[in-house]
Amino acid sequence: MISINDITIKIKLLKSETMLAQATVILFGVWKEHGWKVLRSDRPHPKHQDSLWFQAPSYRLGSGWHEIVFIDDLDLYEAVIEKIYNAYCLAKSKQPDQGEKEEEINPEDVDLESINL
Repeated sequence: MISINDITIKIKLLKSETMLAQATVILFGVWKEHGWKVLRSDRPHPKHQDSLWFQAPSYRLGSGWHEIVFIDDLDLYEAVIEKIYNAYCLAKSKQPDQGEKEEEINPEDVDLESINL
């Protein structure tokens, strides 16, 4: 069984009005799932109260979107979203000036206890 401790997140901040970041979910340090998205939403997230929407990797078929990755365990799915959210907040707090290049930040390298989110 996979636990949240088996999962790490890498975040890449984007300069887009709608897609704020892309996340890579890494299982056991070897299996990488690219394509997780942090998107701007018109409604606040029920847990975080930020106007964000998190989307698993998906593809377009006709007029709809279908997820490529689906986590059956709802508690684990919510923990993954929480970990993506925390990594996104950490990356935003370390965001370079607007004139600088986009930067990848690995939240595992930073002590989250010392940051007041």
